[in-house]
Amino acid sequence: MKIPLLRALPLLLLVLYACPFSAAGADTLTLSIGDAVQMAVEQNLGLQVATYTPAIAETGIRKARAIYDPLFTSLLDHQGSNLNAAPESSLVDKRRLFNFNTSISQLLPSGATASASFTNLWFEDTLGFRSAPGVPTARYAQPQLTLSFSQPLLQGLGREVTERGITTADDATDSAFADWTQQALNTAAVARNQYLVLVKARESLTTQQASLDLAREVQSQNEARVSAGVLAAYQLQDSRLGVFQAQKNLLDAERAERDAADQLRTTLHLRAGTVIVTMPPPFVPSEASESDALRTATLRRPDIVKARVAVHTAEFNEKVSRNLALPSLALKGSGGVTGFDKNYGDAFDDMGSAKYPNWSVGLSFSVPIGNNSARADVAANRLIASQARAQLAAIEESATLEVLTALRALASAQEQIGVTEQGVTAAEVRMDSYLKRQQLGLATTKDVLDVSASLTLARQNYTAARADYQTAFTNLWKATGELLDRQGIRIKGNAIASRTRKETP
Repeated sequence: MKIPLLRALPLLLLVLYACPFSAAGADTLTLSIGDAVQMAVEQNLGLQVATYTPAIAETGIRKARAIYDPLFTSLLDHQGSNLNAAPESSLVDKRRLFNFNTSISQLLPSGATASASFTNLWFEDTLGFRSAPGVPTARYAQPQLTLSFSQPLLQGLGREVTERGITTADDATDSAFADWTQQALNTAAVARNQYLVLVKARESLTTQQASLDLAREVQSQNEARVSAGVLAAYQLQDSRLGVFQAQKNLLDAERAERDAADQLRTTLHLRAGTVIVTMPPPFVPSEASESDALRTATLRRPDIVKARVAVHTAEFNEKVSRNLALPSLALKGSGGVTGFDKNYGDAFDDMGSAKYPNWSVGLSFSVPIGNNSARADVAANRLIASQARAQLAAIEESATLEVLTALRALASAQEQIGVTEQGVTAAEVRMDSYLKRQQLGLATTKDVLDVSASLTLARQNYTAARADYQTAFTNLWKATGELLDRQGIRIKGNAIASRTRKETP
């Protein structure tokens, strides 16, 4: 497409405006819009603080999984006593008891507990006759190995109930990451829009510079024509006023450009004075469809994800509370072998030969009369689940409206680009016409300056339309929750948690 000279002038001036900054060395930073968003997400201090929350929540998962850590216990006990064998008797009953017991227990996903225990009992009793010759001392060793289990049959039965702490901690981590993602989306959207504001301000600055150059050219031509006697001197005042007005507009544009640059530097946490060289994003026709955008929003929006997690947690808690309201019924059993002899070696031989087996099996049942506490928990969790589902529906409804509004804004902004571009073309043709008419004496200086102001406005409208088009993309991608992906920022929740833990001393 051929670009008229007057329309290409603002772009040329923008390049000339940015190029001197490239010589600034270390204080110059060339950034695309994607680079700016990436830097904002990486450097934002509030986001760095929020990064620790998913990491903290992730440690809750590891803590909850500790229910499957085997439990090892050990007891070493030595007891002794000296007692009178009878009242007013001189005989003393000396007893010595030595215990060394160990056990290990393991929780199973079904809710059952399995354990293995070993008891090693050694006992000695003089029976008060130690001093009597020929009377043996009572002594024996009794080692015992027992395997036991307890399986809930009603309350506490099943993996879901057993791992309820793990599930809740996992949901809490997902919720924390959704919060982080929402904050990252907000940060990315702010950075992207501020970048576009700076691009718009610089293009407006070049437009105002072009308007001032034109006003000065008209002033110069008027001075020459007044000197030649072909133009009334009063028209010099009109052209001079036009120069002053263009200078004022240029000063306003310079101030707006500096304000926008300072704001972007602050958002990116850059050192004061750092020159940011911007690259206006190219125009890419929108191919967004309503169905795809709504489907993406349902899957990707952090507020919907968090609400869906809340529904899952609430429904899970309701299901678990119904189980915990059941009576407690457990199948219990155990089996083992025992050794019994005066000597340790013979006692262990007895145990190894299973000469003295023992076993048990039975049912244990208990239930609170009325069970009001558990029933109240079920009712409360049922209400919480209903509330969470209603909240999810409300958020999805709001998200749908936001996405549809963003789609309409994007379509309108794309059409505005075409309309304002045609407006620039018409204003440039009109400007050329009035410049020629002025040379022929068919148009006054004021007419030319009015037409120049219209051209400047048309160019600014075109600049604003292109910036608004990019801003509409920002709003749409934020509404669908895909802004981070669109800007090449892909960080998973477990990566955030792991990275933060590693950075923690």
